[in-house]
Amino acid sequence: MSTPANAIQVADTVLKRLAEAGIADAALQPKPEVTIGPLDREAEGPRLNWYLYRISPHPGFRAMEHPGTGTRTALGKPPLALVLHYLLSVYPASLTSTGDQELVAHVTLAAAMRRLHESAIVGAGSPFLPAAAVLVEPLRITLQNLDLEALTKVWTAAAQPLRLSVGYEISLVVVEQQATHRPGPPVGAARALVGPLGTRLLGAAPARLGGDQTTTVRVVGATPDTAYRLAAEAGDPPGAPADGWPMTVAGQDADGVRLRLPRPDLAPGVRRLDAITTVEGIPAGRDSIGLTVVPIVLSIAGTATAGASVTATTAHCAADTEVFLDGRPVTPGAVAATSVTFTVPAATAAGPHTLTLRSRRVAGPAFPFVVAP
Repeated sequence: MSTPANAIQVADTVLKRLAEAGIADAALQPKPEVTIGPLDREAEGPRLNWYLYRISPHPGFRAMEHPGTGTRTALGKPPLALVLHYLLSVYPASLTSTGDQELVAHVTLAAAMRRLHESAIVGAGSPFLPAAAVLVEPLRITLQNLDLEALTKVWTAAAQPLRLSVGYEISLVVVEQQATHRPGPPVGAARALVGPLGTRLLGAAPARLGGDQTTTVRVVGATPDTAYRLAAEAGDPPGAPADGWPMTVAGQDADGVRLRLPRPDLAPGVRRLDAITTVEGIPAGRDSIGLTVVPIVLSIAGTATAGASVTATTAHCAADTEVFLDGRPVTPGAVAATSVTFTVPAATAAGPHTLTLRSRRVAGPAFPFVVAP
């Protein structure tokens, strides 16, 4: 109902105007005031107060379209439909000369309840509805059966002594969404495509690779239009395509499709490899498997000697990259995605050794490393 800014306020106004009309019909003197606010607000003289103590979702609109627009709303999103629960409390006047205090309060409450009963449905054109309000459907005001325990809980939460109160429920209150539905272009020409059942990935060997290594992916149902994309992950260089990094196709034979990683600065870790098949530009199939990108040593610059600083050309190294020489950890110096600098331990014997990297708990293959005399 109405706009997002005042949907609940419209309900407040309707209830206040109805209660004021009931008091006017009864010609009460002095005329009690009608307020909207908390239970603990003090005021002089008799008063009726509307207190919104609970808001609940409307169960009939949880899984349906907006009742005013139907299936034209965006992607079947149901409206924010609410039921408002109010407490109408009466605050008596001061003692009269005869010792009565509640007499005016009881008359005031009865007058308001009579008007609410007679105007239980407030639709478009009602004098009690604000002029700018737009209703999805007429507002229904229902007297609730609140027992003493329920009333006591509300008043105890307000830390106030219990006063004579009745409960009312008002629905349907719809908070309109800011986003509007934008229909797509009309269908230019209807067509039906009969394509493959879809691409299926049966596995990759090896399932761990890095740098310029290739992996053979066993594929069923691939077409010349099938694209292979590697999901982007945190730590990748900027500019990742929304649908993933395009893998490089190195060849295809009876064993499968040979794929290579698109760039050496991708972050290490387990990723999703997607095979996407299209027919005349329309998606016709998709399947995924896991592929692990590992840190790898590609080459060593210069001649390595014991105690010397060495720079290795690498691929897929993260900031936490660890260096291992013959399985023993070596503290790295500068670390980048495509290079790692470390110092060969002084006690390292001349001859062949193995150099491995580990990053983000993913270890790469051993690289032959020779220490010169």
